[in-house]
Parts: sequence; C-alpha cells; structure tokens
Amino acid sequence: MRKLDSLQAWTRGRAVARVAYRLTLEPPLSRHYGLADQIRRAAAAIPANIAEGYALGIALGSGTELCTHLELVRDLELAPAKSVDEALVLSNQVVGLLIGLIYSLRRRLGTTRPPSRVPRPRQSLDGR
Repeated sequence: MRKLDSLQAWTRGRAVARVAYRLTLEPPLSRHYGLADQIRRAAAAIPANIAEGYALGIALGSGTELCTHLELVRDLELAPAKSVDEALVLSNQVVGLLIGLIYSLRRRLGTTRPPSRVPRPRQSLDGR
C-alpha cells in the first residue's frame, strides 16, 4: 500500500469514492436504488482498479461513468447542488490524473498509440 499512497490518482480516487458514496446515502438520491448503486460501484471501482495496476483503462472508464451519473443526479436535482459539484470536481480531477498516468506509462513502455480496439483478422492455416 505504501507505493499506492504515492500515486495521486489513487489517493484522489479514494477521496472521490468517499464523497460519491456519502452523496448516495441521503434522500432523495438514496431512494433511487439503481442510480445510487451504479454511483457506488463506479466510484469504488476507480481506486480498486488503479490498485490492480493493469486495469487503469477500466479505472478511467469508471471515472467517466461516475461523472456521467453525477451529471444526471445534478440534472434531476436528486442531491444538494454543492455536494454534487464537489463530487464532479473530484471526479474530473481523477479522470485527468488517470489520463496522465496512462500516457506516462505508455511513454515509459515505448508505446505512443493506444492499443487498437479492432481485432486483427486471423489467417487461415493455408495463409489466406
């Protein structure tokens, strides 16, 4: 855990998880079980996936998912605006930190472009 403490993305990820989770405990958001559950899962997944190390892309996805859910909470006025804004600021900071961390690691590994999402076609045994 000592090395994780030195990663700002992980420490800020934990902070946003706490803020987002607390946000879901108060009505009226707490009564919207599905949305509250999604917020909790996305928020908790950010530091957990950073801790896993190889799942930084998943952590980034969880961060952007959390931002989207929080925007919805704000649009529907399901929580105090100040609390939602605080969670959004933290979430956006974490997303920025994750993007920076991912690019930094890619540079260290000598990879400048992201892996392709399109699978390469398989060659048949006869070379076609």
